Amino acid sequence: MTTAKALRDRVFAADEAVKLTICCIAFNHEAFIAQCLTGFLDQRCDFRVEIVIYDDASTDRTAAIIADHAARHPTIFRTILMPDNQYSKGVNPYFAHVFPAARGEHIAICDGDDFWADPDKLARQVAVLDAEPETVMTFGPVRGIDESGADLAYSGGIRHDVTAQGLRAGPAINTLTTCFRNIYRDKPVSLFVRTSTIGDLLVWAMLGYHGHARYLPDLLPANYRLRAAGLISMQGRERQIMMTVTARLHIAAYHAEQGDAVAHGAAMQDAVAEYNRLGAAALRYYPADAPPLGIRLTRWRKAFTRWRKGLLRPGLKGKHGR
Repeated sequence: MTTAKALRDRVFAADEAVKLTICCIAFNHEAFIAQCLTGFLDQRCDFRVEIVIYDDASTDRTAAIIADHAARHPTIFRTILMPDNQYSKGVNPYFAHVFPAARGEHIAICDGDDFWADPDKLARQVAVLDAEPETVMTFGPVRGIDESGADLAYSGGIRHDVTAQGLRAGPAINTLTTCFRNIYRDKPVSLFVRTSTIGDLLVWAMLGYHGHARYLPDLLPANYRLRAAGLISMQGRERQIMMTVTARLHIAAYHAEQGDAVAHGAAMQDAVAEYNRLGAAALRYYPADAPPLGIRLTRWRKAFTRWRKGLLRPGLKGKHGR
């Protein structure tokens, strides 16, 4: 437990380096955004923190609540208030707008309808990252809640350390619990990355090129709100599957761009397996170095012929022989 002041009581000098950026996106979160921002301002840190918060053209009072908090804490908040909704145009706000604005060495994510309960969350996670150069991300436990804040049964997300190769697979990690190194500072982001439907899976895959992840079980659970208007949590099964397929294809494209054929092939296999959960015509994935279709068919026909001849050899007919 740190003795540092809560962020709400801090005023930072303009020339003080930003250690961590809290990244948040909001859309029609009027009922929840104040609680979310309270969780940010409760954080006790002995380093500079900025909050980059993006409103995707909310039609309620979300933007006004954000602006009010920013006016009261001008050295902490940096707002991006969009005049028209970007997500509906296929743009992922985190990659297109929020991450490029983040100045911190590290990033923590929390959407506007979720909130943190541990005031020492960031301090403890940054301490691990600073002490362990090979660790690229830390994350912790989560609690599922409904719109009113009541407990819900929720068991999503892994609860163990993850290797670098495991991160490249885009594992299911609860985003609002994470704190990771800012690999996006002063670097252009590939254009296709901006359209990933489930951006956090792609973030983990990208982080896998920089180290492994540590699970911190003793953090207080962060509060993940499952609600009907949620981007993913309460979507229909078919839509969830197709969003995941699209995200997996983005991961595969990123690995191909990095020249990692193994991770690319694994991501393509994951995308195909996810699509086949729809029960439609089954797809198969063949890597780029697989033999051409004509050669595969020829090999299959030869194997089938050998199998058929084996059944017809004398002595193998048994009681079903003709």
